[in-house]
Amino acid sequence: MTEEALRALTERMAPAAAYSFTPRPREEDGSVYEGVWDVTADGARYILKRAKEREAEAYRTFFTPPRSYAPALLGRGEWGGEEYLLLEYIAGENLQRCTRGKLDAAIGALALMQSDFWQTASTAEAGLNFAESFSQRKKRRDFLASSLLEKHYDEYLGLYERLPRTLCHDDLLPFNVIVSAGRAVFIDWEAGGILPYPASLARLVAHGRSHGNLFRMTPGQRAYAVGRYYSGFAARHGIARADYGRALSYFLFSELCEWVFVGNRSGKEKCPYYARYFRAANKMARMLEKGASVFI
Repeated sequence: MTEEALRALTERMAPAAAYSFTPRPREEDGSVYEGVWDVTADGARYILKRAKEREAEAYRTFFTPPRSYAPALLGRGEWGGEEYLLLEYIAGENLQRCTRGKLDAAIGALALMQSDFWQTASTAEAGLNFAESFSQRKKRRDFLASSLLEKHYDEYLGLYERLPRTLCHDDLLPFNVIVSAGRAVFIDWEAGGILPYPASLARLVAHGRSHGNLFRMTPGQRAYAVGRYYSGFAARHGIARADYGRALSYFLFSELCEWVFVGNRSGKEKCPYYARYFRAANKMARMLEKGASVFI
């Protein structure tokens, strides 16, 4: 978009005397987000972004009025047949380089959010609904190419159907969490909806490594997150520790299987993560064979 178009769009949502627009850089690699701008208007800062997939619906349904764990929606507008959101600017750090303090804030915010929407039927079809999400996951099974992985992926799919549901950010990777002055905020809500409760936590902790280039999270930090979430959320909703451990273990297993699916579908040579995740998924499947749970 031209700066004139950006200014015209933003003025409809938040009139101000002067604006400046800067393409929003990704913290993880310095590249620029497509369709996202830092906005300065009369000394205040905002985020303007083109809404993706179900994002506008998520803000209208789940975060109106605003919630502390999501950026406040300050305005909406259309341009060229697409919807744009003017959002609160959060000055903070993401969880790519995890610390106990940032992780504690993130798990606390996740527990609060999921308690707010625990088993809420009224919003079940908003955003990424269960039927669509479950369909996406079932398709991955066809590309695992391993009877051992398929066996335990079937167990995962059974849990996915049966477990209690609440609001989940279905892509809660560490760069989608910003912590500012002890407040954790979840961003990029194009894949949010009422889904089985372990989905967000599993996504957050599954891919961290002690010396990871993209997501750095030690085994101790991962174990802390799992325990903190249980005491602060799952136990308070009557979920037995053993049931929680089994469910989370299978959801973590499914995160490993995602890269196996990608590699087998698109070609292993095109997927630099395939070999590592294939080994990790098989190792975890063997643990599940023995009835073991991760971090529990």
